[in-house]
Amino acid sequence: MHTTMLRSLSLLTLLGISSLSFSAHSSAFTEAEEAVEYRQSALQLMRENFSVMADMVRGDIDYDAATFETRAEAFYHASHLPWDGFRDAGENFRGDGDALPAVWENWDDFSQRIEQLKSDAKALSEASASQDMSTIRSAFMSTARNCQQCHDRYRE
Repeated sequence: MHTTMLRSLSLLTLLGISSLSFSAHSSAFTEAEEAVEYRQSALQLMRENFSVMADMVRGDIDYDAATFETRAEAFYHASHLPWDGFRDAGENFRGDGDALPAVWENWDDFSQRIEQLKSDAKALSEASASQDMSTIRSAFMSTARNCQQCHDRYRE
């Protein structure tokens, strides 16, 4: 698990640094495939961190406050990354990805869901610091519902 965490944090750092340069240009992707690869990598990083937290919330693995807090913080930071991969060169390009055309057809709704996810991820990160499982579970479930609703509408 330690190796996976280090890989996740390394990827998060690299994606974060990359996103700094992308944000200045809206999107720096010149090929649609690059945009899809970027967004899939960022979303995978989110999944990796969220799944560990889910296992703890469900009781499948023992709750470890430090690990949960680290994962929640990583998830929060990662929640800012994938969205440039849906713009410009990646627009309407699915490639081997799972994004439905509805993402671009309903961009305003999709964008609102992104902002809500960022807000939920921040609340989850803050709740994790409390080390109170009731508070954590509530924030986790709110985040999970948002993720599921977006996947139901915008993911194949």
